[in-house]
Amino acid sequence: YVVRAVATPNDQFFPLLWGLLNTGQVVNNAVGLAGADISATDAWDVSTGSRNVVVGIIDTGIDHGHPDLAANIWSAPAPFSVVIGGATINCPAGSHGFNAITNACNPQDDHYHGTHVAGTVGAAGNNGIGVAGVNWVTSLIGAKFLDASGHGFTDDAIETIEFLVQTKAAFAGTGGANIRVLNNSWGGREFSQALGDAILLPRSNEMLFVRGAGKRRA
Repeated sequence: YVVRAVATPNDQFFPLLWGLLNTGQVVNNAVGLAGADISATDAWDVSTGSRNVVVGIIDTGIDHGHPDLAANIWSAPAPFSVVIGGATINCPAGSHGFNAITNACNPQDDHYHGTHVAGTVGAAGNNGIGVAGVNWVTSLIGAKFLDASGHGFTDDAIETIEFLVQTKAAFAGTGGANIRVLNNSWGGREFSQALGDAILLPRSNEMLFVRGAGKRRA
């Protein structure tokens, strides 16, 4: 029989992440239910992620300097241009995504919700600090449309989707922006046909559009 070490990370606060591994531990004075998790440690025995897979975080932005995220932040390998709302946006090499509020290639988080979401998706694992994301290794690209209060407009959300689709196309064939998943931990009460139509864009460009667990008004 072949045996191997179980892939359990050494991150400082991993024991608090009952959603990834629930052993019945006490978190915030609540006793967990052993096994009520996503079986992350079983998955990590197979894979802990890939730098070649880029995940778009459509939210309040990402703190790209965060010590538990910096290693997994996508950086543009070369200058590129996209056309958003009829305007050409020129993004320099080394930029990390898009801010639809300012029409700039700087999705720095000024609220922190997007940074929290990015950590769930891809905080660097087994680095001895902070937490571990579902993917220890990945590439996170920020797409900011929610402001410092956590509110935003659907037209800006549509622009972030268009940006990510065009960014993937701009680096097609080079592997420089293999955006495969768009995470969306926000929501509103009204149905927007325009947003519904925009959601079809990722699907037609081999991207998975994921509705996050959190709910925010848009």
